[in-house]
Amino acid sequence: MKTGFCFILILPLLWLTEAMAGSDLKVVVSIKPFHSLVSAVMQGVSEPILLLNGNSSPHSFSLRPSDADSLQNATLVFWGGERLEQFLAKPIHSLAASAKLVSLQETPGLRFWPLRSGKNRQKIENEASLDRQRSNENENGWPLGVDPHIWLDPLNAKMITQNIVQILSDLDPENAKIIRSNGEKAVIRLNELDQQLRTEMSDVSARVYMVFHDAFQYFEKRYLLNNIGSVTHRVGHASSVRRLREVRKTIKKNKVRCIFYEPQFSPKLVQTVVAGTSVKKGELDPLGAGLVPGVELYFTLLNNLSRSLRTCLS
Repeated sequence: MKTGFCFILILPLLWLTEAMAGSDLKVVVSIKPFHSLVSAVMQGVSEPILLLNGNSSPHSFSLRPSDADSLQNATLVFWGGERLEQFLAKPIHSLAASAKLVSLQETPGLRFWPLRSGKNRQKIENEASLDRQRSNENENGWPLGVDPHIWLDPLNAKMITQNIVQILSDLDPENAKIIRSNGEKAVIRLNELDQQLRTEMSDVSARVYMVFHDAFQYFEKRYLLNNIGSVTHRVGHASSVRRLREVRKTIKKNKVRCIFYEPQFSPKLVQTVVAGTSVKKGELDPLGAGLVPGVELYFTLLNNLSRSLRTCLS
C-alpha cells in the first residue's frame, strides 16, 4: 500500500522533471525586463540565462568571460538592439554566431517614441516627427533617433511577449502548447497591470517632476505624466555648470516637486541640483537593478515605478 502511494506521489514529480528538461534550447537574454518576459513564457520548459545582472547599466556594461561562454553555447539570444545595448553590438555577432539572434526592438506592432532633449523636446512630441524618422532607418531596420526603452510601456511588453511566444513555439514545437498557454497568461497579467497603473497614475499625472536622464518616456506617455526634462542629456558625460544652472532655473520656473535619480548612476549630480531647494528626491529604476531576476520582475519593476512616483509627487 505504501509502495503504491509513493508511486502516485512520484509520478507528478517525474512529469515535472521531464517537462523542465524537455527543451534542448539554450536561451540567453540581455537585460532583466526582457529576461522576465521570456521567463514567463518559458515556465515549465526551461530557464533562460540572463547576461546583465545586478546594478549595471546597459550603456556601459562589459562582458565577463562567463557571459562570453553563455553566448557561445546559446541556440537563441533575445536582446534589445545596439541602440540600448552597445556592449553587445559587436560580440553578439561573433560569440553567438551559431545562435538565432532576435532583436526585440523589431517586434511587430511596437509603439515607438523619438529621443527628446533640450530645444527639440516639444517638437518631437508629435507623430509627424516620428514618421519622418521611420523613413530614415539604419541597416537593422531600427528608426534612427528613437528612444530604446520600449519595455516601459506595458502594451509594448504585451507585443514583445506575443513575439517571444511565436519564436519559441516555432523553435520548440514539442513544448509549443505550454509556451502558448504561458503567453496567454502573461498577456492577461500585462493587461491587468496596465489598467491598475492607469488608475494609480491618474492621481499624480499633473504633478511636475524631472529625471536624471530621459529613460521613462514610454511609461510617461502611456500614463500622461508631466516630466518636463532631464538633468543630463547624455549618460556618461559630465554636465556643465551652465547645464546645472539651466536645470535650477527650470525647477524654479515650473515649480518642480521632485527629481528622480537612478540606482545605476551616482545620485551626486541630483543632490547638487536640489541643494538649497525644497525639491524632493526619489528613485526610479528602469531596469530592476535590485530585483531578483525571473517571472515577477517585470511586474514588480513597473509597480515600483508607480509607487515611487506617487510617494514623491503626493
